[in-house]
Amino acid sequence: MLEDSLREMLAARVETPPVADDIATRVIRQGRVSRRRRTTAGLVAVSTALVLVVGGVVSLGGGWLSGNRGATSVAGFTADSVEPDLSAPAGTATPGADTGIGLDIRSGDQLLTTDGRRLTLGGVGEVTRVYRVPAGWVYAGVEKVRFLRTDGSSLSLSGEHGRWVLSPDGERFAFQLGTTLYLARLTSNGMAVLADAPVPDGSWPVALSGDQAVISEGGRGYAVVDLAKPTSPVPNAKVTAVYGMRGKNLLGLVAGADAGTHCLASLTEAAGRLTPVQDGSCDFGTNGSAPRARLEVAGDGLAPDGGWLATRRGSTVVVINVGQALDGRTVPVDCQAEALVDPVWADSRTVVTGNDRSVVRCATDGTGQSIPLPEGVEENWQLVPRLMNGPVGQ
Repeated sequence: MLEDSLREMLAARVETPPVADDIATRVIRQGRVSRRRRTTAGLVAVSTALVLVVGGVVSLGGGWLSGNRGATSVAGFTADSVEPDLSAPAGTATPGADTGIGLDIRSGDQLLTTDGRRLTLGGVGEVTRVYRVPAGWVYAGVEKVRFLRTDGSSLSLSGEHGRWVLSPDGERFAFQLGTTLYLARLTSNGMAVLADAPVPDGSWPVALSGDQAVISEGGRGYAVVDLAKPTSPVPNAKVTAVYGMRGKNLLGLVAGADAGTHCLASLTEAAGRLTPVQDGSCDFGTNGSAPRARLEVAGDGLAPDGGWLATRRGSTVVVINVGQALDGRTVPVDCQAEALVDPVWADSRTVVTGNDRSVVRCATDGTGQSIPLPEGVEENWQLVPRLMNGPVGQ
């Protein structure tokens, strides 16, 4: 019997902050001045391509929502560079004992990695977000974003006040300054900005894959920006949340027929507008777990392959088969443990949560494993989402 409305799952984040002057802003401004001074015959001005820190000429990824296009070369772009804002290594870069957790843990500004290293997330004030990416970790406070390399040194990135997003593979980074959205590639040397596109005032990016980004315009809904072929995004107010990729489409929520309800939906894109191609359950089924359901962070709830959705129900976590839910059938699987920590997927079939005593790994078949908290982890710890296609090896 269906009883728990997905209205509790609305996970759209509302942020409308001003953008402060930062390293990327200065480079963009300097680049524009230098380009105006260039008079070399035959130089064609194209979109700005900045190289922040050390970066090479790279290619944008293929298509995303609207099919696979060929790679877009940026070889003709001009480049302006600056010295990196580099910090010395902070912490222990030498691996120790494997924690057995499968994900890194953040406690305050301290990072405990799966292989036992302890690193400091410095230079941003109170840490609000951190992600494991192939080349290291991207982390942020309220106003600053930094990139921590595996040797413990860190570099400044851009994207204040939450107006930035990473791709599912952790290799691309989109950040917004004013009404311009920039696409960059992340490497161990920092980030190289590849393309930019105008976006509406008051918007911010929420998802990224290849050269396309989903932006939120608050109450106006969500839209898609193609940074390879910029056009005016067209928001759809019926789309109320976007979780991430599922196959070639996006998974999100759309407004239901009844006022205040929200239904799981598969979304596709055409001409900058998101359109539902399949919508399913507007309620969760029950198997005796707590009655309230809410997905706390949209990007962290969806399994890497898009097949399962993790959500909080009181002090426990449940997972839902997305394919069944889109067909209108929802039978949640309980994680049989107290869950006080936001769930994060370790792989496409294992979600991790925990409490003040232990870390809990829950499989989609309902089985679980409890692991004692590593020594030195304090209260209010969080799991670090892992945005990587393959195993950690860098």
